[in-house]
Formats: sequence, C-alpha cells, structure tokens
Amino acid sequence: MKNVSIALLGCGTVGKGVVELLKMNGALIEEQLDTHLAIKYILVRNVDKYKDARLPETIHVTDDFADIINDDDVEIVIEVMGSADFAKICIEECFRKGKSVVSANKDVIADYGIPLLKLAHEHGADFQFEASVAGGIPVVRPMYSSLNSNKIEEIIGIMNGTTNFILTGMTDRELSYEEALAEAQAKGYAEADPTNDISGYDAARKIAILATLGFHSYVTFTDVSVEGIERITKDDIMHAKAMGYRIKLLAVARQEDDGISLAVHPAFIRKDHPLANVGDAYNAVYVRGNCVGDVMFYGQGAGALPTASAVVSDVMNVIQHVNNDMTGKRPYLWRNAEIKDAGEIKTPYYIRMIAANAPGVLSSISGIFARHAISIRSLIQKDETKELAEIVILVDSSANGVVKTALEEIKELPCIDCLCGAVRLIEV
Repeated sequence: MKNVSIALLGCGTVGKGVVELLKMNGALIEEQLDTHLAIKYILVRNVDKYKDARLPETIHVTDDFADIINDDDVEIVIEVMGSADFAKICIEECFRKGKSVVSANKDVIADYGIPLLKLAHEHGADFQFEASVAGGIPVVRPMYSSLNSNKIEEIIGIMNGTTNFILTGMTDRELSYEEALAEAQAKGYAEADPTNDISGYDAARKIAILATLGFHSYVTFTDVSVEGIERITKDDIMHAKAMGYRIKLLAVARQEDDGISLAVHPAFIRKDHPLANVGDAYNAVYVRGNCVGDVMFYGQGAGALPTASAVVSDVMNVIQHVNNDMTGKRPYLWRNAEIKDAGEIKTPYYIRMIAANAPGVLSSISGIFARHAISIRSLIQKDETKELAEIVILVDSSANGVVKTALEEIKELPCIDCLCGAVRLIEV
C-alpha cells in the first residue's frame, strides 16, 4: 500500500476536524485509494498551546514552515489557517516545490484564485478548494466538472450560516434583529464582531469564487456589490410574510449578454421557492444552466466535520490525480469579465416609509417614481396615527441606481417622516 505524507497548516476548528475525520474514516479512505494518508506536520503559531491537544503521537507540531516546505516526503499540504497574506505566501511556496495544496481559505481564493491556479499549473501541482464555499456542500467541483457542459446563466445562494440563522429566528420566532444576533453569538454561529458575516462580505467572497468557476471569468471579491442585513427589521419580515415572501441574504451572480452582475444583499424571495425554506445555519446554492435547467445544492455550510469532509475529499482527488499522472494538467479557461455596474442591475423593490397622513402625499411619491420611469406594482397604506401613515410599495424591475436616486428625492419631501427600508425582490 502506498503512503502519502500530509502537512496541515492550522489546527483550529477545521484543522481538528481533518484530524478527527482521518481517524474516523481512515480505513474507508485507504480502501478506496489503496493509499495510507498520514499527517506528518501541523503548523501552528504557538506550539505550547498544543501540548495537551491529544493529537496522534506521529504528528510533529511545529511553528516553522521551513520544516514542511523542505521535507520532500510531504506531497500534499492542507491550508486551513484563515489568514490571507501568510496563507498565500505558504501556498505559493508549496507550488514552487511541486507540492499540491488543498485549501478552505475563501479570502485567499476569492482574491488570488486565478494567479494561484496558474502557478500550480506551471509547477505540475494541484490546487483544490471545495471547502472554501459552503463548507461540506459539494458545489465548487460541480462548477468546473459535473456542470461544465452547460453555460451557467445564474447562481443564487444562501452562503452564510450566521445571517441565515438570524433571519430564520426573525421570521419563525418573531425575534428582533438584535435578539437574533445575540442568540447567534451565544450559540457560536456569530463572532463577537460579526461584521464579516452580517455585512455580507463572507458571502461576497464565496459568490466571487463560484462565478469565476461557473462563468470561466476572472472575477474577484472587489467586483461584488455588497449590502448586509443590519437594516432589516421585524416590520420588514412581517410585510414579507404577509405578501408571500421570506427575506434571505442572497449572493447573486448572473451571466447575460451585456456582462456579469455580482451582488450580495437581503432579498424578498417567494416562500414556495426552495431557497426560501433553507433555515437556521444551513446553506444552499441554486444554479441554472442552459441545458440542465435548475439544480440546488443544500447542506451544512460550516462546522468541523462537514468542512473537513470537503477538505479530505479534495485530498483524495489529488491522490487520484497523482496515481493517474494527471497532477497539475487540467487546463483552465479564463476570460476577462465584463462586470456590470451595480447601479445598472435591475430588480423589483419593496419600499417602506412613514409619511404624513394627509391628502396629496401619495401623489407626491408616485410623481417622483413616474419621473424616473419606475412603475408601481402595488401600494398599501396603513394608518399609524391620525398624523402618520405607514406606506408599503412594490415597484417593478428598475435599475438600482435609478431607484436609489428616486428614494433620495422622496426622502427630502416634507411629508416623509422616515424612509424605513428598501429591499430587492428576487424573482426566479
């Protein structure tokens, strides 16, 4: 039986999950590959912290990357550190030494994925990163393998478990945003500083990776228009439910004749759509191909063992490539992407405001929409007090920039007390 030595960069949640998975399923993996996988090194910042970690005695815990890069026995390096700059340096050094890399680092791949793939190819190494998007859900490889006979037209995903947990709590149990966030932090779904999740940056990196693969285009995190869930209220949730929608933080990528649009934002989505029923911390990715039609990938988007499942699956794929003399030989087709300006992306909108309960208010609002050629689909007015009324408006598909300009004008009307929110509708 062949032996393959592996080095693990990082021993946090995912790193420990990899160690545990190989312990649980090592025999099953060996049976499929006729290969024994052994972790030889684990790179950490502070070796002393791992003295009582109960790791297998055969693993050498080190804080010196040179131990790994200079050991010719190490054929595959698993990078699960999380940091971007140092991880990128380590990955590049591995490729230059002919070592294949498996990574779960969405930050590195969203920003530097194409250059790293090219470098791996130049040095006959593999670069696999299934775990960088949606944890244990197999969605990265299908983008360039199972679905590669299609022109991918659209990718829509719930790609952040923290925000989905928060919005599920607000929808199903009528929690406030603040209450749902506090619960997510108490359960470990959200960090003490949850900005990366709730502001949409985490999902933006993931949709950039999938769009790069699915559209065969050079796309990075900076190409994605990003809006988080911070302004979503219980009132918005209530109105969405009343109109037959649910609110989700969606990552949306579309490939059209005039370019690629990329955005992350809260959105109303019909309650009978499969994505609307993805609850709690689960993730799902909905893909439309011009031949296959609509397919959806669903499962646990984070966690030690689900993410380790994707990591080890990549390792197995690398070994199969080695055994078949295919390592680093898969060609990549990338073209420079024509990215549509965020202001030009058209969607319907839900808009909520508090206005004076007086004659002429609705005509003032509708007049501004008319001047900007924005068509009102429906309008509901509810009296809050004798002086104030809540107005909920749905407008037909309009360019985001035009809608924002109209709303700025509406906000300046003397009759408007508060422009409470504007949320896109996704119609799929």
